[in-house]
Amino acid sequence: MATDLYIISNIETSKDEVLSNKDNYLMRLKALDLSHTYYPSLVDDREVWFKSEGDWEYELPTIYDDITDTLIPDGEAKEIISFESPFVFSIRVYPDCLELTTIYKYRYLYEGGDYDALNDFRKNVYDIISIFGGTEIIYLADNGCDKLSRYLELEVWEGASYQSIKKDMLDKGLKFVSDYKTLKLDNLTYSNINEIVYDDFKDKS
Repeated sequence: MATDLYIISNIETSKDEVLSNKDNYLMRLKALDLSHTYYPSLVDDREVWFKSEGDWEYELPTIYDDITDTLIPDGEAKEIISFESPFVFSIRVYPDCLELTTIYKYRYLYEGGDYDALNDFRKNVYDIISIFGGTEIIYLADNGCDKLSRYLELEVWEGASYQSIKKDMLDKGLKFVSDYKTLKLDNLTYSNINEIVYDDFKDKS
């Protein structure tokens, strides 16, 4: 089972503020001009890669109403709004926490080698979180990844703030690592994560 890479950031906001600014967020996301992703498909029994199409779009949380057989606004949803894209990232906005989902696996941080590509990735992350007022990030993962998936599934997805998550990590004495070059794939054991990969983008601000 794959372990996907997630990112959370330290925004401070409210539902009213997010909803009143949603079109501005959308406009600024589109202005980033990110590169589209490519996906494979079989054509005449051979694999062909196609460029994804479209641009950023937002969706408000909905829930199925079996009485009307329609989707209706979900007033109980933890997330305020989501922004989907044909790029590397999608976004979920919560009160006081921004979540970025990516097309990458968690091991991407540990593979090393192409640091130019990693810096381009970091620049795109920084540009996105800046739109919402974020200044730093913590990387998380899903699918039973020790510690990281618990924070994602039981904290972020349940509406916890970024600052409360970070404080809990610090209170537990988890090691924060900011130097990507110290992350070695040979040392990555999903069942026993010993560090929290953190980025405050000192070189970007």
